Amino acid sequence: FELKSGDGYPGDRISYTSPSGTAFVSNQRIVFLPATTTHETSMDNGDPQTVNSFTIPHGNLQDQKFVQPLFGANRFEALATPVAGGSIAGRATLVLSFKEGGGFDFANIARKMSERIRETGDVPPYEEELPGYDGPPAEPAMQAAGGAPGYPDEAPPGYEHHEPSR
Repeated sequence: FELKSGDGYPGDRISYTSPSGTAFVSNQRIVFLPATTTHETSMDNGDPQTVNSFTIPHGNLQDQKFVQPLFGANRFEALATPVAGGSIAGRATLVLSFKEGGGFDFANIARKMSERIRETGDVPPYEEELPGYDGPPAEPAMQAAGGAPGYPDEAPPGYEHHEPSR
């Protein structure tokens, strides 16, 4: 994982890196979780380049591409635009390297999700809406002479009732 922000002037460049971790793509965003973390925010531990997690909505990714170099690991690259309340101030370059495969599928799914969101202007819902509740079903006929609810008044056709012998 690598996230570089800034235009190259000294003191203006910020770089977040992690040598290994797991990347997830969902219908909402891309999430990266490093293999090791300090469980503190980057500002609390004094090292602003430490990555404890990274998430970005698909709508904030542009110029996505899958790069297959002759030497080195395949990688997913994209231009990340800032998210309100996020930790990057300007545009940044996001690079996810895939050392053990899976990069092509990841990049393909991420690109399709971003295109779908751009075409429809909609972000898919977090969850499917649950079906409506119409109330309990109507109760079947009850036995008139103090019988239990839900039992019919008489036996079905062709059924003979025999009292148990004592």
